[in-house]
Amino acid sequence: SSPRPVLCLVPKPCEMGKKNSAEPGKGDNEVEKSNAQGEKPETLFARMRPRRRVIFFIGFVGFCVWILAFYNPCKIETKSRKDCGYSGISPSYCITGSCFTSRGGKLEKLKVKVERKKGTKLGLEVSDAKGDLALIQGISGAVQQHNDQLPADSLQRIRVGDAVAKVDGASGKSLAEALSRTSEKIVEIDVRRSSLPSFLLWLRSSAKPGTIETILTAPGFKRWSYLTTQLGTLGFSCWLLSGYGTASLPVWYFGFSAAVAYKLVRCCHDESVPGGVPHCYRPVEEELPKVVEQAWAASYAFALKTVDQWKSFSQEIIAASSGQKKDKKRKKKDTSS
Repeated sequence: SSPRPVLCLVPKPCEMGKKNSAEPGKGDNEVEKSNAQGEKPETLFARMRPRRRVIFFIGFVGFCVWILAFYNPCKIETKSRKDCGYSGISPSYCITGSCFTSRGGKLEKLKVKVERKKGTKLGLEVSDAKGDLALIQGISGAVQQHNDQLPADSLQRIRVGDAVAKVDGASGKSLAEALSRTSEKIVEIDVRRSSLPSFLLWLRSSAKPGTIETILTAPGFKRWSYLTTQLGTLGFSCWLLSGYGTASLPVWYFGFSAAVAYKLVRCCHDESVPGGVPHCYRPVEEELPKVVEQAWAASYAFALKTVDQWKSFSQEIIAASSGQKKDKKRKKKDTSS
């Protein structure tokens, strides 16, 4: 007779593994709860950073507020003030925007001599001249040969984005005729070069500097960028130690860095000055360690002044209270007598 099938009342090893493979040491309820929540493993960067420590955030913000409160970049002697605006500038624009446009957009003047062979064009493709300048949009011919003979970093290389002022003394309407000549000679070209870096020359759409170029090349904007980078590096270090999320980095740390840098570079305005002295003038240009030193000296002087005021105030109160006591004693003597 064939053997009867035996019913297995003990679960198979594979089934037992499915039940217990979730997490060792956890009950069924805890396993189901963790699966329902869908916990995600921490990223490597999150595990490396500490827990939130508000002291670093408060310290950085306090440092920025302290500089804003106790450092005065406009404290300059009248005879040493340098102009930061133009005639008739308003006080509001002087303080807010003049630092980002003053002395910006200047073009460097260069004279370049190019040897042109007979029958060869100069090779400068320029836009329609606006005023006395024409923007170079393409290079070929004799100018290209001239550039090939020079090192890549040579100032005598003519590049796209430069502006042409004169060609052999010809300018304005006669400039196009001078560019089209093919006679053999050494051509002298008066070039006006922007101070924009080479990777930003695409911003130039006309021979004369526009608003964006004026801002980017202004000394005030360059100094603002430099100070913002210094303060931002300090802010980034505090952010790493604070443990806060990345959203706080551009809003608070870099935002406060930019605000403090703006306070240090913005132009100053003073209406009560004698003739010949600029109303809108440049601030003191000091490095960040010097700024901290000056702010510390100002805050120390403020603390001493405050202590002296409290001392004099307390002495007045003590004197007033002692005077009242004497008056009371005298009144008592008078009434008793």
